[in-house]
Amino acid sequence: MKIDLAKINNFGRSPKSKTDPAPENGADSVVDKAEEVARAERAQWGLRQVWTTRLLKAGILAALGAGIVALLLVVFGSSPTPNLTDNATKDTATVDTIGQAKAEDLARQFVVAWLQASRGNEQELDHFVSGNPSLPTAPLFAATDPAVASIDYEQKSRTYAVTVSVSVRAASDAHAATVRRYFQVPVVVTEAGVRAAALPAEVAEPSTSIDVKLGYKYRVANHPIATSAHEFLSAMLTGNGEVARYLTPGVSIAPIVPAPYRSVAITDVYSSDDLSVASASSPLPDGDVVRLLVTAAQKVTEADSVSGQYALTLTSRGGRWEVSAIDATPLYPPAAPRTPSSSTTAPSSTTPSAGAPESASSDSGQTPALSVPTAGDVPLFSPSGTDPHSSGR
Repeated sequence: MKIDLAKINNFGRSPKSKTDPAPENGADSVVDKAEEVARAERAQWGLRQVWTTRLLKAGILAALGAGIVALLLVVFGSSPTPNLTDNATKDTATVDTIGQAKAEDLARQFVVAWLQASRGNEQELDHFVSGNPSLPTAPLFAATDPAVASIDYEQKSRTYAVTVSVSVRAASDAHAATVRRYFQVPVVVTEAGVRAAALPAEVAEPSTSIDVKLGYKYRVANHPIATSAHEFLSAMLTGNGEVARYLTPGVSIAPIVPAPYRSVAITDVYSSDDLSVASASSPLPDGDVVRLLVTAAQKVTEADSVSGQYALTLTSRGGRWEVSAIDATPLYPPAAPRTPSSSTTAPSSTTPSAGAPESASSDSGQTPALSVPTAGDVPLFSPSGTDPHSSGR
């Protein structure tokens, strides 16, 4: 009996297929696939790292660019806010209010002491200025009511040129006429203190010969707008009525307490607009604004009154006129164009000034400025509205 040892050794084993590759070749294939997967993962990871790096670089560059742009905006002031802040800082820095107050105070005291000084009182002037000024044997003047008329500042020398006005009369005569005189004093202000650099120098008083023209062209009488102005002033100055009822909504003007006058009479009213072109009964469009210059006779006692002028802004609302403001400055006419130097025109004798506003042209039917009455004359405006010469709206 012949025994096949090869079969005995292969007992229990699966028969090999003829088409199966060799065992060595299968292992190599598995290894190759694992390496390909690893290489692909490494490539993807590397790609992600590259894009992450690029994004980080782009973010850093954007941040740097934004910082540079912001720095340029601050340095070159392309934004209006830094400009306003810079201007405010410059304006504040150029005005040394403390130093100016010191200079003004010393100048006022110095002028009075110098005018009233006499021999033997030199130490009083040593407090203000150095030197040994010549003084009279007895005081020559009595000086009162010193006030600063003007002040200029020279930054390089840190010197204030203070002009002081003072009421001066002869010291020997208490009934002598008092004259307002003007003296200029150079005052140096430093961290160490304040002192006059020289004695007072007398100068001329400022000129008051300029002609001020106002922009109120039309005279008003017995018109509802004048009634509103009269009632408002009466409430504010005499306590007759509530001020708030005559004001535009949102406007706040307080009455004077205690009331300084017994009564108020309107003697003249001028307006910026011609109010005679329509009837007084016609409806008013809301929002119309008119500027007034009101002259009033303000009664202090039963016999005496003082005149005053009030620049007012009134606005129409609901068919009535309401006060919107007491103007800090009156209305001025628009700047006229310059006339050629070759042509000269003599000034008119009827040119109105601050006391008499500019009158309207003759074709407007308004009263000329030369007929303006002075305070105390018969009022042009009567609240009852019985003036037959009214040119009312």
